[in-house]
Amino acid sequence: MKLRVIPSGPFVVNTILISDGNEALLVDPGDRRAVEEAREIAEREDLKVKFILNTHEHPDHTAANSWAKLNFPEAELIMHPKAAESLNFWTESEIGQMAGAEYSPPPDRLINEGDTVKIGNAEFEVLHTPGHSPGSVVLYSPKEKVAVVGDLIFRGSIGRYDLPQSSYEELKRSILKVLNSLDPATLILPGHGETTSLKDEIEGNPFIRELIG
Repeated sequence: MKLRVIPSGPFVVNTILISDGNEALLVDPGDRRAVEEAREIAEREDLKVKFILNTHEHPDHTAANSWAKLNFPEAELIMHPKAAESLNFWTESEIGQMAGAEYSPPPDRLINEGDTVKIGNAEFEVLHTPGHSPGSVVLYSPKEKVAVVGDLIFRGSIGRYDLPQSSYEELKRSILKVLNSLDPATLILPGHGETTSLKDEIEGNPFIRELIG
């Protein structure tokens, strides 16, 4: 499995291209440039992008959904039902304008807790992890020990909970669920910032240390 992280957009979102064999998954299209870079990689490596996935509904993570669908017309746009409910509310918000977000098409398919997303021989489990937003999800591959966590956990920090529809109590429950569900050796790909590992965050992230006592 190959992982490519493409920081992009005014909020420096990690747009992520994951491939296995000749199939790929594009996560959180942050702006047009990131989508075009992903397309160049896909063309160079003869990859078929099967899915465009939003880890949650905030506009910095969905800003270029429409551009991604134009560039990868055969790909399914997928997200949690709660993300779909508020998708273009955020596009119209002040944050959406700052992110340069374009109106997103509706999802082609909804994903829920317990579903799987498969590309090539790689399989990701879907965990619903509300708190930063109602529609937040984590993708976890137990075999590869890789997790795409959106804005749940960052290197040395955790997701914001002071935004509309966010909840500190739900965020805490979601983080604890992830800590209990994932192998500590798991590589963590956050929605912003550097890649990390669950072990490093358990040991050194002050917000997580406070949660687990």
